[in-house]
Amino acid sequence: MSHQLRVPNVTINCRVGLSRRELGTFMKNLVFSSVAFATIAAGPGMAADMTPFPAAAPAPAYSRTSMMARPYDWTGFYIGGHARYSRANSNSTTINTATGAVDVSGSGSTTNLHGGGQIGFDYTMPSRIVIGVLADVSTGEDHTTTFSNAAGTNVHTDEGKTDAAGTVRGRLGYGFDNVLIYGTGGWAWTNGTATRTQVVGKTGTATPGTVESGPANLNGWTLGAGLAFGFWHNWEVFGEYRYTSFQSNNVMYPLAQRSTTSTTTTNAIAGGLNFKFDPFIPRY
Repeated sequence: MSHQLRVPNVTINCRVGLSRRELGTFMKNLVFSSVAFATIAAGPGMAADMTPFPAAAPAPAYSRTSMMARPYDWTGFYIGGHARYSRANSNSTTINTATGAVDVSGSGSTTNLHGGGQIGFDYTMPSRIVIGVLADVSTGEDHTTTFSNAAGTNVHTDEGKTDAAGTVRGRLGYGFDNVLIYGTGGWAWTNGTATRTQVVGKTGTATPGTVESGPANLNGWTLGAGLAFGFWHNWEVFGEYRYTSFQSNNVMYPLAQRSTTSTTTTNAIAGGLNFKFDPFIPRY
C-alpha cells in the first residue's frame, strides 16, 4: 500500500507494508537467527549433559615372545626310540639230577648294545612336579659259554639267548622349565631261551650233538634316574641310568640229567628321543 503526501512544491512517496516475497525472506532470516541464538545459548549445558560412548576395548595382542615365555609343559602322550648299553652279570649253578651233586658253578659278564622304542604319558602338576608312566621294549642278546673238564674229554656249551627285553615303569620328577630331572622304577622282563649242546663225550644220556633247550623268561625290578630336555614344540631328548635285578631262573635238561639255576643283574645307560603329542597346547 502506498500513499502520497503532498507538501507545497514537494511530493513524498511513502510505502507501507511488504510484498509476499520480501515477507518470506524476512521470516526465514528470523527463524535462522533464532535457532542460531538458541544453540549458542544452550551449547555449554548440552555439552555438560552429554555422556560419551565407551571406547572399544583393544584386541589382545598376539606375541610369540609371550608364548615362548610360558613354562614348558611336560603333559602329554609320547612315543620315541632309544639306544641302550648294558652290562649283565650272571651267576649259575648246575646240579646232576641223578645224584644231586653240583656239576659245575661259575659266573660271568657280558656287554651288549640294544635298540628299541618306548611309549608313555606324563602329567605336569601346578607345582612343576611331573608324574608319568611308560613302557619300553628293546632288542635282546645272544652269548655262548663253553665248559670242559680238565682232560678235555667232556665238553658242552651253554647258550643264553634273549629275544627281547623291556620294562613297565613309573616316572617322578621335577621340571625346571624345559629341563626334567626324574627317578624311575618298575617291572623288568626278558623273553628268551637257554640251550645246552653236548660237544665232546657223554653227559647222562646226552651224546655229542645232543641239543636241549628250555625257556629263560626273566622277571625282576629296575630302578634308576635320568635327565630330559625339551626343545622346539614337541621334542624331548633324554638320558638315564638303570640297575635291574632279575629273579633266579631254572632250566632242566633231561637227557643230560642236569638242572641249571642262574641269577642275573644288569647295569645300563640309555639315551633316546621322544615326540610328544600335544597339538592343542603351545609348547616351548
